[in-house]
Amino acid sequence: MSADGDRRLALVFGVVGAVLLVLDALLRFLFGVVLLVSGHTHAGAGSVGGAVIFLVVGLLIGFFALLGRARSQDRSLAAGIILIVLALVGWLALGFGGSLLAILAVVFTLIAGILFLVAGR
Repeated sequence: MSADGDRRLALVFGVVGAVLLVLDALLRFLFGVVLLVSGHTHAGAGSVGGAVIFLVVGLLIGFFALLGRARSQDRSLAAGIILIVLALVGWLALGFGGSLLAILAVVFTLIAGILFLVAGR
């Protein structure tokens, strides 16, 4: 496959990973609101705070997936490294292993990062 095809495929995987993480953030936010309304303030605030973190990381993943699609090999290489770091830090430090959507988002983001690295060679 050509480098352009690799970047296109990486963009698809990166966007899917970002959408899954944003969807997980939306579900966590709604669950947190339900907890807050029902009187469980600590658990609800924690869930809403986690949703904000997931949303920001999901938007970052989407941004760097779009940035890596640029024609420059340097941008593809940098986007690949950043996507791999975001996926690993998210999984190890931010608790992306707690839900199926987040785990799938990490897998898709890792695949996108690896494909961007291959395209940037």
